[in-house]
Amino acid sequence: MKSVRHTKTLFYYDGPQVFEARDGIGGNYVGVMVEPEGEQDRFLLKGVSPERLRRFRSGLLDLRELLVGEGDEDWFLAVAPSGFAENFSLSPRSDSLEDSGFLPEPGFVLHDHATANETLREARERNNLVMEISVEPPEAAVEHCIRATTLAALLNHVQTVVKHAYGTALRGLSLDTRRAIDKSDAHLLNVVVPAAAGSFKVLFEAAKETDLLGQREMARALGHIDQLFEHAGDPVRALQIVKEHKGHLAGAYLRLLRFLVENRTGIRYSWAEPNFSQPKMGGISESEAGPLVDALSGVSNLGAEAVTLVGALEKVDVNGTWRISTQEGEFSGKVRNGGPSLVGLKSGSTYCFSCMEEIEEVESIGREVRALYLLEHEPV
Repeated sequence: MKSVRHTKTLFYYDGPQVFEARDGIGGNYVGVMVEPEGEQDRFLLKGVSPERLRRFRSGLLDLRELLVGEGDEDWFLAVAPSGFAENFSLSPRSDSLEDSGFLPEPGFVLHDHATANETLREARERNNLVMEISVEPPEAAVEHCIRATTLAALLNHVQTVVKHAYGTALRGLSLDTRRAIDKSDAHLLNVVVPAAAGSFKVLFEAAKETDLLGQREMARALGHIDQLFEHAGDPVRALQIVKEHKGHLAGAYLRLLRFLVENRTGIRYSWAEPNFSQPKMGGISESEAGPLVDALSGVSNLGAEAVTLVGALEKVDVNGTWRISTQEGEFSGKVRNGGPSLVGLKSGSTYCFSCMEEIEEVESIGREVRALYLLEHEPV
């Protein structure tokens, strides 16, 4: 009799409802809970291809289509062994699966039923803000893995989006409060679980357990990210929201989406603080990412950010470069062709510089190369 072993629970509700399994020669199966047999849990099992299983985990196939769309009519029923520790013994069925009454209703998409109980549990155990992300690159179709280069780029993109979301959160604070917060690492995430089974998952926690406001600004930062992903499946609505976040956060979000498209994967995430009753969740599927990238790519200067600098002019050159000293530090920039003239500006005098800051390059290690371009100036 054919047997399979449970390898990963995909959907859990008072017990495993949908799971992955393997047979002795590496064949992939999906198991779905059906009506019990007496007091014993019973499951429908069907062989599935690795790529279709990946597409289901990514939210591109619903559960019914995964089961009936393989073309192989062989399917099985099995009684769950105690604790799933032993193999499932499969009983072959000769009747039609579509007429069996065991198929789930259309529309069950794993992406929409992601559970994040572990995120909340980790947040409470670590007494810290925790965030989990999950992706399904093509290499995960056969094994639960991700290429090192893909992982490195993913971590950089996630951290960059969080960094700019943190900056957005800080803008609502007074200058004195912003100056009092140690921003050197307040936006950073530490990887605490680099690889979990199933879809490729990474678990982060806040690098600083508390900030001046008790971690409130990091939570507000992730709240801005929730807003960006809230309507990811509707490019028109999503475009409106991203425009409201126009600046470095929007630019970082677009770069993350382009990375997802290039690597043929969606992304899911959940996050929680220890005092949450429920985790926050969001994400975008592989099929949704492409149309959204197309919509956002048509917006000019989406990632550019307006910056106002007030301070003493320390340096001004006829070649269009300048340096100004403000309460928040020194800033250097330049003037584009056709921009305002620097003739007549005096070193040591106080000016208000209205600038546009652009991220001109993102290095492989995630460091951003920024440039400040002067748009207007006036004496103060």
